[in-house]
Amino acid sequence: MPSIEGLTLVPAMEDARWQELDSLYTHPKEFRSNFWLTSSARLFALENYITSTQQELIHVESDVILSPDFPFSRFSGLEKGLAFPLISDSRGVASVVYLRDTKAANLLTSTLISEARKNSQTTEMLSLKKVYESSPTKVCILPIGNSNPDFYRNIAESQLIEIMSTFHTFGGIFDGVEIGQFFLGTDPRNRRGKQLIRHDLVDGYINIKSLKLDHDTKRRFINVVSKENNNVELLYAVHVPSKEVKFFKSKTQDKALRHMCLESTNGAKTQVLFTAVTLGILKSILRRVNK
Repeated sequence: MPSIEGLTLVPAMEDARWQELDSLYTHPKEFRSNFWLTSSARLFALENYITSTQQELIHVESDVILSPDFPFSRFSGLEKGLAFPLISDSRGVASVVYLRDTKAANLLTSTLISEARKNSQTTEMLSLKKVYESSPTKVCILPIGNSNPDFYRNIAESQLIEIMSTFHTFGGIFDGVEIGQFFLGTDPRNRRGKQLIRHDLVDGYINIKSLKLDHDTKRRFINVVSKENNNVELLYAVHVPSKEVKFFKSKTQDKALRHMCLESTNGAKTQVLFTAVTLGILKSILRRVNK
């Protein structure tokens, strides 16, 4: 168990809903130790925690890095008790999720089970979008891009109005997945060690190619800048699908972010991470041995 000041670990216990979801899902269970189940079942753990503590909660995925000025206190001022990013017509992202109470958590978990009963190939990302579609009066959409409405594409006007309203509350944005995936790179495990950087892979709401990044010395973090008019937006959270350690270590994070900002206007590139290739080979050998 790690010894970190201010850190409290709370064990998450499986319950009947984990088992039901596991029986409903037809995703390959061997993929990353039943990844599709655990990525969804964490919502049950969040609900159990908030039920036992009766406190509001901000959930941040483990591959998300936060700015030093992350606006924790502003979530309490939201009109609605549930908030997360939507990235497309079909998907939401649990990169940053605000839950005010048990009712908000239950809306997530009940929708998750309901959607799994309808579609065994659903995921928590698809389920999050369904949560918004079924209960738009209970969900705030966290802003994921420019504060200019013209920046967004293929998005319903009602959702755009919601995003602009939430942007006014926070004065900045929260990466769903595009910013981190585009500028920091994809997870090399998904492509046999290949990492794609500055490839537009998400057919979503934001025009990622119209953005560049700037390192803010005062904030010690990243700002998002429009290439068209140099409009600057504060970025509060960056999703790092690549899982590269340099972005998470305090000694290397600032240098890594600065370098990434300097390269943000370069063209697309593909690189091979040999550590990921080696790890993939070792895991493949272990699977064969175990069989």
